[in-house]
Amino acid sequence: MRALLLVLLLIGGMARAECPAGDFPPFYAQTKHFDAGLARSADVKPVDGISGAILPHHLEMPELLGAAIRMTARPGVKRAIVLFPDHFFRSDAPFATTARGFETVLGPVPTDPAAEGLIDGALVQDSCLFDKEHGLRAVLPFMARLMPGVSVIPVAVSINSRREHWDALAERLAPLLGPETVVLQATDYSHYLPLHEARQRDQQVLNLLAAMDLDGVAGLVQPDHVDSTGAMYITMKLLGARGARPVVVANANMQELYKPFIAETTSYVVAAYAPEGAEVPPFVGQRFMIGGDLFLGRVLPGLLSDELISDRVAKAALAATHGLPLVLNLEGVLLPQMPAGLDHMVLGMPADLLRDWARLLNVVAVSLANNHARDIGESGLAETRAALARFGIAAFGQGEALPLMGATLVGLTDLEGRAVPPVDRLTPELLDRVIHTDATSPVIAFLHWGREFVTQPAARETDLAEGLRQRGVAVVIGAHPHAASTDLRALGGGDTVVLHSLGNFLFDQLPPHSSGALAEVRVFPQGTVFVRQLPLPHLFELTQAGN
Repeated sequence: MRALLLVLLLIGGMARAECPAGDFPPFYAQTKHFDAGLARSADVKPVDGISGAILPHHLEMPELLGAAIRMTARPGVKRAIVLFPDHFFRSDAPFATTARGFETVLGPVPTDPAAEGLIDGALVQDSCLFDKEHGLRAVLPFMARLMPGVSVIPVAVSINSRREHWDALAERLAPLLGPETVVLQATDYSHYLPLHEARQRDQQVLNLLAAMDLDGVAGLVQPDHVDSTGAMYITMKLLGARGARPVVVANANMQELYKPFIAETTSYVVAAYAPEGAEVPPFVGQRFMIGGDLFLGRVLPGLLSDELISDRVAKAALAATHGLPLVLNLEGVLLPQMPAGLDHMVLGMPADLLRDWARLLNVVAVSLANNHARDIGESGLAETRAALARFGIAAFGQGEALPLMGATLVGLTDLEGRAVPPVDRLTPELLDRVIHTDATSPVIAFLHWGREFVTQPAARETDLAEGLRQRGVAVVIGAHPHAASTDLRALGGGDTVVLHSLGNFLFDQLPPHSSGALAEVRVFPQGTVFVRQLPLPHLFELTQAGN
C-alpha cells in the first residue's frame, strides 16, 4: 500500500493538471459506493446547532461519509468550508483553493464566491489540483444529494504546512463563519499501521478531541495519527472559538472489513462539532453514563417520600442521562433497617430506597471504592454487596474490574475513612490492578481522590494520573470533591484523558459549594473510547423547591 502511494505521489507531483474551461467534471463515474453509503446511513438525523463535522474521504466505509453529511445537513446551512490534505503535493503554497464549481455523479456542487477572496498567492494558491483530489471529491457527491445548493469553499492543506500557517488561515476563515456556514474536516486517521498500533494512535486522537487540546493536536504525527494535522487543528480552532465541542459518533478501522490480517490499515473518525451538552447519538458503538457521588440517607428518605419531589428529581435526572445505563459512586452502606441514633458522619441508607431509585434511573453498576464503603465495618460492606447482588446491580471495589459494554472499569480509592492513615492509600501495587492484557477493552479508572470542594488536582492526584497513564489507562474519572470540574485534561500526547471530579450525583449538600456533572462514555468496536462531560442539574437543590 505504501509503495502504491509513493507511485501516486510521484505521478501527482509531476503532473500539474490543466484547469477546465468551466466546472471540474465528475471524478467518480459510478454511484455504487455513494448509494450504499446513503442507504446505510438513512436513519441519521441532522444535529441541532451543529457547526461542523469530521468525516473520512476513503470510500471503504461509505456509510461513515453519509452519516457525517446527514448530521451536518441541518436547515439553514448555505455554505461549507471543506478542509482536506493535498495528497499529491500539488500546491506550492501552504493552502490551495479554487473558484471553479464541481460536477459530481450525483449532481453539481457550486463553489462559494468567498473562495476567490482567499487567494493571495502566498498563503493560499489558486490551483486545479481538485480535479483528481479524492480528499474532496469523495465528499462532494454526498453533499450534492443531501445538501443541494450548498456552496463549498474547498481548502487543500499542504502536508508541509506548519502551525503558523494554520493560525493564519484560521484568522482568514473566521469572519466567514456563522449560522449559515459549516466546517467539514475531511481526513482519514492512522495510516499504514496494523490494527493494534492504529488503536493506540486513535485513542490518543480521541482523547485530544475530548480535551479540545490544540497543542496536543499540533504535535500529532502525519500520517501515523491523521493524514492532515493542519485540517484537524484549523477545524478545532475555528469551531472551538464559537463554543462548539467535538462529539465522536464513530471510530473504525478498515481491518474490521477483512478476515485476513492487514499489516497497513487506515482508521476513520466521524464527529459532530455541536453546542456543549447537545444530544448526538452514536452511529457506531455503545454508550453509558458515569455520575458522581450517590447517597440516599439522612434527610433524603423523607424528602423522596414526597411524590412531587421524587417526580421532579427523577425527571431532571433522566433528562440529563437520557435513560442510558448509569454507573455511580455509592457513597455509604446499604442497610435493611435504619438504626436509630446513627452518627451523622456514618453514611447509611435504606437498601430498598436504593433499589427503587436504581431501577428508576437505570443504574447498572456502582463503585464501592470510596472512603465510606466501610463506615459500618466489613459486615456493613458485606451487607451492601449482598443487597446489590439481590437487586441485580454490579459492584466493583478497590482494585476490582468490571467489564461494561466493551470497556473495563476499575475502581480505586486513595481515601479510606476507617484506615490509618485515611489518605494516600493507593500504592504502586494497587495501581497495577488497572493493567489488562485485552487491548480491545479500553480501561477506565474510576477514582475516589482529591479534597472536598477542590475541583483541580493537587500534586498527589497529578502523580496518580501519571501512574495510571503509564499503566495504559485510557480514561480517568474522579469523584469525592462533591463539586464538578469544568474541563478535561489530556496526558502524554493523548495517552490518557482525565476528568478530575464529577462531584455529586445526589447527595444532601446544597450549592454553591457543591455541584455535579456526568461523563458520557462511548465505546467503539475496535477497542477505543471517547468521553465527554455533560451538565447535571443540582438534584438535591430540586428536593428543596417549594419547601
